Amino acid sequence: MDTILLSLVVGLLILFCLYFRKHRNLPPGPYPIPFIGNLILFKKDQRGYKAYTKLSEKYGNIYTLHCGSTLIIILNGYDAINEAFVKQADVFTDRPQLFVPLIGVSKGTGLTYNSDRPWKILRRFALQALRDFGVGKKSLEEKVQEEVNVVMETLTNSKGQPIRVKPLLLSAATNIICNVMFGARFQYTDDRFNELTDVLESIFRLNAPFAKENFFPFTRNLSGGKELISKRSAAIEKVKKYLAVTIKEHEESFDPDNIRDFIDLYIKASRDQTDPEIFTEANVYKVIVDLFLAGGETTGTSLDWSLLYMITYPEIQSKCQDEIDHVVGKNRPVGLEDKGNMPYLEATLLEIQRTANTLTFSLPHVAKKDTKLQGFDIPKDAIIIANLYSAHTDEKYWKDPEKFIPERFLNEDCSLRRRDAFIPFSAGPRFCIGEPLARMELFLFFTNLLQRFRFSMEDKENPPSLDGVQALTLTPLPYRLVALLR
Repeated sequence: MDTILLSLVVGLLILFCLYFRKHRNLPPGPYPIPFIGNLILFKKDQRGYKAYTKLSEKYGNIYTLHCGSTLIIILNGYDAINEAFVKQADVFTDRPQLFVPLIGVSKGTGLTYNSDRPWKILRRFALQALRDFGVGKKSLEEKVQEEVNVVMETLTNSKGQPIRVKPLLLSAATNIICNVMFGARFQYTDDRFNELTDVLESIFRLNAPFAKENFFPFTRNLSGGKELISKRSAAIEKVKKYLAVTIKEHEESFDPDNIRDFIDLYIKASRDQTDPEIFTEANVYKVIVDLFLAGGETTGTSLDWSLLYMITYPEIQSKCQDEIDHVVGKNRPVGLEDKGNMPYLEATLLEIQRTANTLTFSLPHVAKKDTKLQGFDIPKDAIIIANLYSAHTDEKYWKDPEKFIPERFLNEDCSLRRRDAFIPFSAGPRFCIGEPLARMELFLFFTNLLQRFRFSMEDKENPPSLDGVQALTLTPLPYRLVALLR
């Protein structure tokens, strides 16, 4: 028995070594443990994104990690990310199906994990729907302002007492998506609405880009894996149950000549039968979840970061408020038409996104075929993940990248400066579909809140940390602030 076991181990080691010889022009990387891979992938560290950037100092801007037999190519720095996702978009635009059972809704891959023609059709449909329902237009701006007013009322009622703003901001961002998806908003005290926001936030907490369950199916049957999969499945099922009621109501009252919202548009497309294999019931669930996540949780988190930076840098908060006072005053709300007249404030928002890095990593891409990237061989089916944090700390493009300096986004004449290496929504064809809506919300919330309130720390002797907690997004550690009327 011992001889057989020894022979098996030796044979497996030989196969492992032959695998490496076959791919000897792979990007370099730390040597993996046979059949397991690189342990860094399994370390749970809230600042893990910095560890991945640190590895690039030793192995270069493109390096290889192994998770079992799966190759993961990590892209660091703007040049590597741009070469893969923009210049070779035809090779690196698809998604690996490995992750679908864990992150997707059963039998529906939606926008996030679809590839090729289905992805293109659904993305084009979703972008057009977002435009139809007001992204960048006055009609949706008014709905955003309605949520801003609710947030401001809550802050006013806090009467200078410390308050945690993240749940409030998440509810506001989610309500805006509800307006687009369902044609209605909800009271923040509504039980169904609160359950929805809680579940959407938990989906982000329960997923991580390098979770071992994504790569080792057998771990899904172990105690920890079972618990995680159970929680993810329960969260998805809650969303499906919530959406099922709304979709049924829409189907019963559907009028093709009176399209009220996104769900009506999807029902119309599914009944059109042009692409019946794409506009399925499973995909409608997943597309709606994708849009909620793209425009809800990430926007709420970004707004949370923005206020955290303002209480950390009060002198920058004052400069933003001076600009608002000069351009708009205090007698009317700030509108999108004011955006071009507030370069310093816009630069501040961009710098917050650069330093906060709500999305530290891109979602995984997959190589459609064998190719080369910066001289290295990238085999077909290798998973490609961009370290977006590294692009925003790339010293080739950012002087003193660890410092918070809004002026880096301004030209000498104080006009707004475009920076190619600024990619908070990723790059290439797979950039976040919620970007236009997120930018609109960030500007309107940030400006109107600063117009009305002065924000400060709860305890200046114990300032909140600017380090975040890493899951699918990087979220601030829980903190409270004080909001005083100006």
